[in-house]
Amino acid sequence: MPMTDMTNDLVPHYAKADLDDVATEFLAMYCPKALESPMPVPIRHIVTKKMGLRILERHLTEDLSVYGEMCFTNGLAEIYDPDNDEYEEIKVRWGTMIIDPDTLDQRNIGCQNNTIAHEGFHWWKHRDYHILQSVLDKRVAKVHKCPVTKPDESRQGEWTDEMWMEWQAVNIAPRILMPVQTFVPMTERFEAESKTVPFIAQQIVPAQKWIIGKLADFYVVSKESTGIRLDELGILTP
Repeated sequence: MPMTDMTNDLVPHYAKADLDDVATEFLAMYCPKALESPMPVPIRHIVTKKMGLRILERHLTEDLSVYGEMCFTNGLAEIYDPDNDEYEEIKVRWGTMIIDPDTLDQRNIGCQNNTIAHEGFHWWKHRDYHILQSVLDKRVAKVHKCPVTKPDESRQGEWTDEMWMEWQAVNIAPRILMPVQTFVPMTERFEAESKTVPFIAQQIVPAQKWIIGKLADFYVVSKESTGIRLDELGILTP
């Protein structure tokens, strides 16, 4: 288990080098077989059946600038009604994960799976912070909105608690969906297979692009996320 510092407001801090260990801790608790054999991580099953959370699909913004949010307490949460082009408040229960359906309709299943893993991680590691904050205002549900834009790592010294939590979820969600224990051998397997693909040999399609596509399809994640994961692990460099 990685060593962590905890702020006075109960926000854990992790070093970047420890993020794979945090993802391993999550999977060891909720889906240990995903650490033993290559498989697409059943993230929706994990959050609903193992963690007891509810997934509610509602539009959150008019421009898909927020993919999802996690509700930590009972109360009111804001959503966007595209039919009337207005924002409104709905009652939500604690443990409700709101996912914008456009993560699937306008992006892909990989984006939606990553969003579910992202919100599930917030619940797992950040609910103590939000429950503490709920003491100040019980009318509005304590939620963590997850914008598409990522915190700027070059300005970590200026980050708020919310930015630290978002950085953690952004970086750990893909590590949960593509655990290092199986991702590396699967990359090696597809890399070996790529050498037998005729249109790669004929240089019609680059081997790296083909391997990324195979990995993304296998783990049910986006190609962009797969490419970033390969980059971070320093494997499959051109």
